[in-house]
Amino acid sequence: MERHLRNNYFLLIKIVGIVALIGRSVIRFRTHVSKAGLAAFVGALFLLFAVAREQYPDTKKRVVWFLGELITAAVGTFLIPELGVYLLAIMFLDLVGEYQTAYYLGAYAVLLVAYKMNLDLGFVFVVVTLLMVIYYQHYKVISWYRKTSQENALAESRLKSDIEHSNLAHKDEMKQSRLRHENELLEEKGRISQALHDKLGHSINGSLYKLEAVKVLMNKDPEQSEKILQEVIDNLRGSMDEIRVIIRNERPDKKRMAMKSLQALCAECEEQYNIKTELQIEAENKVIPENIWEIILDNTFEAVTNALKYSGCTQITITIQALGEVVRATIMDNGKGAKTIDEGMGISGMKARVRKVKGYIDIESENGFRINMILPIGKKMEEKDGTD
Repeated sequence: MERHLRNNYFLLIKIVGIVALIGRSVIRFRTHVSKAGLAAFVGALFLLFAVAREQYPDTKKRVVWFLGELITAAVGTFLIPELGVYLLAIMFLDLVGEYQTAYYLGAYAVLLVAYKMNLDLGFVFVVVTLLMVIYYQHYKVISWYRKTSQENALAESRLKSDIEHSNLAHKDEMKQSRLRHENELLEEKGRISQALHDKLGHSINGSLYKLEAVKVLMNKDPEQSEKILQEVIDNLRGSMDEIRVIIRNERPDKKRMAMKSLQALCAECEEQYNIKTELQIEAENKVIPENIWEIILDNTFEAVTNALKYSGCTQITITIQALGEVVRATIMDNGKGAKTIDEGMGISGMKARVRKVKGYIDIESENGFRINMILPIGKKMEEKDGTD
């Protein structure tokens, strides 16, 4: 009901105004019943045409209603000038508003009619001025406001769509970055496989051939067999030493992959987003399990992604410290922060990963965002998993 009245407020004002003018004329001619009745009839007929024009958007019918208003106003001006002059002003303003022209002051032309009919010019001037203000407000001010609101709503919708598209593009870019690092790891594994094949394949095949020879010579020539066996033992022992060297020099562990990924992430922030990024790792002498490195890496990527999207920061610091039986990872930025933290899928995912290994995570958002993670790397922590 309230919305219906809000959408049709102008029609309501017009009805009230015309009814008030009709009532004034009827009261004025209360001693002349025929004239009062004529004023009521003319006013009601004009009101019918005015309301019908507002309610029916069909162009052809609107022309008919306009003609009805014009004829009724003209007849009313001739028969009952005390009412007709106002109906003439309303009809003129309806015409101006309908065709979006700027000739509202033209309504003052009815003052000439009022002068010739010996009407109260002061009262007519005040009423016509009030009518012009109402019409101008409706057709110019409010229409402009509605148009601006619609344009703003459309612009906001486009902006949200652009932001969402940008977020998806950014997430895809970060995903591609992760995939590049994983491909590098696969390449390292490939290099190891190739190195093992190149360095050990010939040696092992040779040992197999010698063992086959020993099998044949074992009974016929024991001395020669023993000599060949010793050669195979020496050869295999050397191969084992080579395997140890290859694994020690080229093993692509999770720590190396994580450090390369984090370094690439920092470089990307500085090159593409002009954000100073600092990476501090103090865990050289500690063996951190691969699943812990995976959590640190995933949560760091998520935290940096959120900082790029929402914080407006100019600096990001990533710190990883091994402290006894735990490792502490901290990601913080100098952005605007937030009074309340909206736990979307990103933050919920970070907390879930930390809880899974019985660790702790703490998030501060007063002076920029600060995410602290405490993750076990030695014996299992006795405390229950939780979040501060």
